[in-house]
Amino acid sequence: MRMTFHAVLAVAFTAGLFLAGGCDVGGAAGGPCGWWSFDEGTGQTVKNAGTCKNGGTIKDGLKWVDGKVGKALEFNGKGYVLIDTAPCLDAPEYTFAAWIKLKNTSDYQYIVWRGGTEFPEAKEIRNIDVWVTMGGALSGILDYADAGQARLRLEGAKNIADGKWHLVAVVKCPKAVTFYVDGKKDASEPVAGKLAANNLPLWIGARPGDVAATGIIDEVKFFNRALTPEEVAALK
Repeated sequence: MRMTFHAVLAVAFTAGLFLAGGCDVGGAAGGPCGWWSFDEGTGQTVKNAGTCKNGGTIKDGLKWVDGKVGKALEFNGKGYVLIDTAPCLDAPEYTFAAWIKLKNTSDYQYIVWRGGTEFPEAKEIRNIDVWVTMGGALSGILDYADAGQARLRLEGAKNIADGKWHLVAVVKCPKAVTFYVDGKKDASEPVAGKLAANNLPLWIGARPGDVAATGIIDEVKFFNRALTPEEVAALK
């Protein structure tokens, strides 16, 4: 029996793909368990339109503005959104993605943090951590479950603090952690052991104490699986 073009493509994709980002084919298809669209346009809370219904609270006077899609939040260099913790955030593999439009500042700017309520941390348990450096590139740190093991550090290359919209994503799978910018791989580091886990809230746009974002963040999504490069490129 002859196989159709799409069937051949699917078999080749599933059987032969070892992705440039270090992850094998993604897990079972499914939408985001976290989807904070920031489309409310008013108030001090945000809803999760994903399968896990943990919402969030706006802290320190963020402004509702027009976004990449619908409404968004403009971050003022001190405020953030605190997303309630939920089991869906505890996935051993995940993809975090967001549209950002950040200004060039003289400081680091946090996109997402999940490492506790203080900095420096009393215990190093970061398992979601992405910021923009003073040079405008993505950067991040993840901790290993073994406290004696050196932290995993990931440094991007593309300048995204340029006042333009960029889709940023971080994909974590057992083999690697990978940054994507506008659907293209920006950096990747291999995973050399079991990474730390925690059940803490998610900070959007800041970490405890300082280095908050200055600009607009929109359409924040969290998948409890590692998306393939093709899936990352298709995010909107």
